[in-house]
Amino acid sequence: MGRAFEYRKARKFKRWGNMARVFTRLGKEITMAAKAGGGDPDSNPRLRLLMQNARSENMPKENVERAIKRAFEKDTSDWEAIWEHKVC
Repeated sequence: MGRAFEYRKARKFKRWGNMARVFTRLGKEITMAAKAGGGDPDSNPRLRLLMQNARSENMPKENVERAIKRAFEKDTSDWEAIWEHKVC
């Protein structure tokens, strides 16, 4: 298809890979914050901060809402253990 197409494709895939990594990390953090302090950003300052960070990273609103809903649908206690282990 040509050198220019391959160049554009490589740039797009690199950008999309970075976005996927950031969105996944933010989604997990939002889920943990919602589980710990509730799903209302007005009463949960950590969740409010993470939502602002997600907005600044251009994370879609649907992804943020899905992460908050996920906190109350199933058990995500294993994420907390993995995240704490990774940080230390």
